[in-house]
Amino acid sequence: MRTATNRLVVDGPVAVLCGAVGAAVSLSAVAGASLPEWVALVAILVGLTACLGVRRVWPTAAFVVGSALMLVLVALPNVGDQGIPPILLPFSLIHPVLLHAVVAHTERSALPVACGLLGAAIAVVRGVIGFPVDPLGTAGVLAAAAFGSVLAAWALGRYSRISVAYVRSLEERAAQAELLREQQVREAIAAERRLIAREIHDVAAHSLAVVLAQADTARLVFDRDRDKAREMIGTAVEVGRQAMGELRSMLGVLRTGDETAPAGQDLAELVETFRRAGADVELVDEGEPQEIDTAQRHAVYRIVQESVTNALKHVGPDVRCRIVLDWTRERLTVTVADDGPGTSADLTAAGGFGIVGMAERMRQIGGDFEVRSAPGAGTEVRAGFGLLEVPR
Repeated sequence: MRTATNRLVVDGPVAVLCGAVGAAVSLSAVAGASLPEWVALVAILVGLTACLGVRRVWPTAAFVVGSALMLVLVALPNVGDQGIPPILLPFSLIHPVLLHAVVAHTERSALPVACGLLGAAIAVVRGVIGFPVDPLGTAGVLAAAAFGSVLAAWALGRYSRISVAYVRSLEERAAQAELLREQQVREAIAAERRLIAREIHDVAAHSLAVVLAQADTARLVFDRDRDKAREMIGTAVEVGRQAMGELRSMLGVLRTGDETAPAGQDLAELVETFRRAGADVELVDEGEPQEIDTAQRHAVYRIVQESVTNALKHVGPDVRCRIVLDWTRERLTVTVADDGPGTSADLTAAGGFGIVGMAERMRQIGGDFEVRSAPGAGTEVRAGFGLLEVPR
């Protein structure tokens, strides 16, 4: 509605100005016309001016009414002292503008153009009849003007319509791109939240397992060996402080989207932390170690951390774990096996958030992950990834 109003506000004054100019030029050429002829010509001029003013709001209606008024002009006899056919008066040029509007602003083009060409032919015939002297010359000039104006109106209208459609397509693409960008932002935020939750789970679960194991053992040996108890409590405090520092570092890193391994820590330090908690953890390298990128190194660290932490939680501080890094030129396989009682449940399908997180880490770097467990045979976590296929 607002667009239609704006168009009327713009086109209305322009149409009035064109009507005034048309009246000044056209009506002066028919001096000496009778009163009925003047009334008819003024009425047609006013009607064409009104159609010109509303051509972009109601293009079809304006074209139909304008065409009917042009037929009335054809039907009128020659007017004025010079006997000019009314169809040849200058204000009849309003009709090609109406044709341009209907082609530019509607899906209809064939029928209006056909009507325009038919009207041009009628105007040529009427002009030749009105000027019987030199009919061939008159017909040639009138045909060039009439048919040329129709074809020009159609071409310009078609061009305008294609241009408007192109601009609209660009606007739609821009809107779709904006929606896609917003969707990607929402997905990125959701992914970052999942990553933060997984990281916090890994750090908190590992640290709390070690702290609880140390505190529980210290409580048991406090009366018999206070020095040993103090050492265990000190280890628990140290692990807690390390966990706090790691959480601060990890949250700061996640804000920049750079997923790196905890600063100043490697697998050897991690294993030593577990040993101080009382667990019997063995780290073995098989094959020749190779350089791996940050994401792979981080995944290995978290898988070892989570696997041993699960063993400490579910088996106890006396658990024995064997960590094997099997290196080949094309692949690294990480195996963490414990000597716990095991279970017949499918841990991969029914595991907690930690197992889901480990599987997700391996998926992100193009690797595979599985958990095997059987009653009396302990639990084994196995993860592997290609060294050449993983993006650098």
